[in-house]
Amino acid sequence: MRDAERLIEQQYAMLLRRDVARLPDLYAPEAFYAMPGVTVRPIELPALLRTWTGAFPDLRVDPLGAVRTAGGAAVELRLTGSHSGTLHSPFGTVAPTGRTVSWEVADVVRARRGRIVAWRSYFDWSQLLDALGVQMEGLSRAAQHDSLALPV
Repeated sequence: MRDAERLIEQQYAMLLRRDVARLPDLYAPEAFYAMPGVTVRPIELPALLRTWTGAFPDLRVDPLGAVRTAGGAAVELRLTGSHSGTLHSPFGTVAPTGRTVSWEVADVVRARRGRIVAWRSYFDWSQLLDALGVQMEGLSRAAQHDSLALPV
C-alpha cells in the first residue's frame, strides 16, 4: 500500500530531523505505536521517540528491505547510534555507556485513508542491552516499573 510506504518514510524523516512533535498528525486518532514492552497512543509518541533520540543523539536509520502487505507495509532496518544519553527501557534506566551500537528492527505498519492505524516495531531488547554491556538481570525491579513512565 503506497499510503503506508509514504507514511513510513515521513516518520523516519521526521525522526532523523528530530521533528517528532508533529508525528501524531500522521496517525488516526484511534491508532497506536507499539514496541516490546511499551504501547502508546499517537499523542504520546513524541515523548517516547525523544527518549530514543536523547539516548542516541546521532541515531541513524538504515533500511534493509521492505514489503507491501494487504493493508500496509513491513520494513526491516538497522538502527545505529552512540549511547551518550539515558536510555529508558521496560527493564530499567540505562546510564550512558559511550558505546556505538547497531541493532535490527522490523516495523510493521498498517494504514487506512492516508493515516497510520497501527505501527508495531519489533526488536530484541536483550541484543541491544548486551551490545551496551548491560545485563537485564542487573536492572532492578523498581527501575523496571519506573522506566515505563516516559519523560515528557
